[in-house]
Amino acid sequence: MYKFQVKQKDRLKLLPVLHLLVALIFIIDLSHVPENSIKDWVFSAVYFVAFVLLLIAAIFYKTILNTVWGHFRLLFLESMLFLGGSVYFWSKGLSLVAFSHAIIAGVLVLLMIYLKRRENGELIIVSISNVILPGLTRQRIVEWNELSNVIKRDDLLTLDFKNNKLMQVQILDADDVSEDEFNQFCRQQLNRN
Repeated sequence: MYKFQVKQKDRLKLLPVLHLLVALIFIIDLSHVPENSIKDWVFSAVYFVAFVLLLIAAIFYKTILNTVWGHFRLLFLESMLFLGGSVYFWSKGLSLVAFSHAIIAGVLVLLMIYLKRRENGELIIVSISNVILPGLTRQRIVEWNELSNVIKRDDLLTLDFKNNKLMQVQILDADDVSEDEFNQFCRQQLNRN
């Protein structure tokens, strides 16, 4: 069995933009708060502090949010604040705003789940019985009889499917596995099927 870690684009660079957009939503929400009671003032204060915190985190993300775990914690805080905002706006009779905040909180939770799944990277597993490819929601199992060729050359792994689709990925630590040994293994598996 051979395991290859797929080289991924650094998508963490997009998350500070998301944090900045969330901060802007929080500051826009402050314009909808009537500030008639102490509850309104507390909500406004919490959202303003969150706005400042997210603004600082988005600007200085290289020092503050240099890991997936830092983004994960901030996304959790944002989702909890959106849920709190949803309850607050629902109590004020602004059901559309409350519903949109609940939707945004759900999207942030889904993003957290995605980040947690991708924390250790994506693996392609080549075994005697099949090839397991990473997917967005679950892994895709490809049988050997669906492939016409599998080749590893330098840091590229190429899978040629019988339905004329070609998949080529850049892999990390390509030197750990001998090219000749791996390519010979793949030829054997392809000849069996």
